[in-house]
Amino acid sequence: MRGVAALLVAASHVVQAPTGANTGLLTNPGIELDELSRFAYRTIVHCVDGLQAVIFFFVLSGFVLTRSLAKETHPSFAQAADFGIARLFRLYPAIIFAIGLFAIAMALAGATIPLSTVLKNMALIDTSLNGVMWSLQLEMLAIPLIYTMYCLLIRRTALGITLSIAISLTLVVVSFDPAIHKILGDPPLQFYYAFTFGCFCAVASGRLASRLSPTQVNVALAVFLILFFTARPLLGPASTWRFLVNSMCAWMLIHLVAYGPRASLLNLLDHPIAHWLGKLSFSYYLFHFLTITPVWNHPEFLIWMIQDVGLPRLVVALLLFVVSTAVALALANICHNFVELPGIRLGQRVRALLVPRPPAG
Repeated sequence: MRGVAALLVAASHVVQAPTGANTGLLTNPGIELDELSRFAYRTIVHCVDGLQAVIFFFVLSGFVLTRSLAKETHPSFAQAADFGIARLFRLYPAIIFAIGLFAIAMALAGATIPLSTVLKNMALIDTSLNGVMWSLQLEMLAIPLIYTMYCLLIRRTALGITLSIAISLTLVVVSFDPAIHKILGDPPLQFYYAFTFGCFCAVASGRLASRLSPTQVNVALAVFLILFFTARPLLGPASTWRFLVNSMCAWMLIHLVAYGPRASLLNLLDHPIAHWLGKLSFSYYLFHFLTITPVWNHPEFLIWMIQDVGLPRLVVALLLFVVSTAVALALANICHNFVELPGIRLGQRVRALLVPRPPAG
């Protein structure tokens, strides 16, 4: 699921690729279109909207991390430190590597980038070199939130559940206040509540979903997928209600996949290619924009393909997506094997050194 979401984010940046002043490849072509083409363009843009995919990431992060924490039923300072260190070594090695490549690519293209800017981007203080990293800023801010939710929910006490619901509802309510969206500049705290939805999903019993038949799961999945992708056109691209619907649908989709019986709509997610994409999804997310930056900086190339070569915009978008994805996956594979995995192993050694665990039993 994470791999599919990463592909959607990349596709969203492809359809937004500029083709001139105030025009985009599919988002705002600036030309007269027949009714069928206009409908096709709008449908594609709605389906590959990057924000809804990133919101799905946030819910999924809350779910996966809380499930990992829930292997221990007794929160402690050692566990909290271990969790924090693990997150740092999970995220930062790939981030530092990616920013290094972005800086090198920009320097080769003739840009002058101060070292301070590169270091701030590597530390996630700034995201000017790779704009998609705003979501990773929010992932870092979610570390204490997710651990707090885990502590409140793990023992299933009335007080803990009440407080966790209060936290989540408070974050939902304040997301409707425009002042909270940019209180930190970037990232937007508007989406902070999405992590809590994943936390609730992680501690759910799953009894109801497990009792569903495969056919019922297929129907439920179809309903929530339709709601997930139609929230944008029905409620508006910038609607706070739309983001809430996206988050709730992500919660339900993850719940059905985690706790429901195997259903035919899920077969695609079990394919080895899907697993491979999921494994590379983090690095792919980091590198995908690097592979389309040349056409973003030189829209005349897309204009040449459309006007001089005569290719339809949909074909140009598909070609750009395929080529950029192939290059980004190659970079992601290198990063995963030679940066991510060694970073995780280094984190394990640091955790063993700084946060010694008592022997089992």
